[in-house]
Parts: sequence; structure tokens; C-alpha cells
Amino acid sequence: MELIQEGWVGGAGAGVEVEKARPGLAVFTDGSRLDDGAAGYAVVWKNGQSWVGIKTHMGYNPEAYDAECAALSRALESASRRQTTPERVTIFTDAQAAIRRMASEEPGPDQKYALQARKHIAVLRKARPDIIEIW
Repeated sequence: MELIQEGWVGGAGAGVEVEKARPGLAVFTDGSRLDDGAAGYAVVWKNGQSWVGIKTHMGYNPEAYDAECAALSRALESASRRQTTPERVTIFTDAQAAIRRMASEEPGPDQKYALQARKHIAVLRKARPDIIEIW
């Protein structure tokens, strides 16, 4: 997994990067936890002129970090299960720690999401070795 640029969210160029035309599939992820402890995530992408996506409630125990890791894993799963492998998959996220976790093979928190993510990355890279870009 390749981390393209850290800290893009909130930067002056963030809007420009998001609006750039990119080949393949561009996916946006976010995970969060509310004050009452409810956690969840969303994964969205454009399908023609419409936005489509997945939203998942994770219950009341997970942390925001868990939701961010789950969102990245789900984005990679969605990309790997498409009927036609995209030319490229670009994932936009504001969770740099979650990106680092997905790339780590060390045991620890959210290891299950990292293992799932690597499985989906392997499927995508079997079709196209340089397919994944994460912002």
C-alpha cells in the first residue's frame, strides 16, 4: 500500500486534489464516533453522475480509529469485488494512522482490518500491480 500524501485534509490544495479527474475509481472514506459512543463509517464513490456508497453502524464500543480502519478495509473490499477491475483505485481519507495500520503486519489494535485490507489489495494487485493510491 502506498501513502501518497499525508495531511492533505484542510490544506489549501485539498479541494483541488479531490476535484481532479482520475482514471479508475475514486473512493472517499470516513469513520467517526459520537459523544454517546456510537461509531460507524461511510465509503462513497461516484457512479456516473450519482453518488453511491456504504454506511455501517458499528455499535457503541468501537473508537473512531476502529471506524477509520474498517472504512479503509471496506473501500478496498468494494474495489476488489467489482465485476471489472478498475484501472486505478484512489482512496481519500483523513485517517493517516489508519493508513499506517493497514500497511503494518504487527499484531495489535485493528489487526483484523489490516489483514482484510491486505487480502483485498492482493486481489487488486493481481490484476494490476500499481493500482492503489491512498490520499
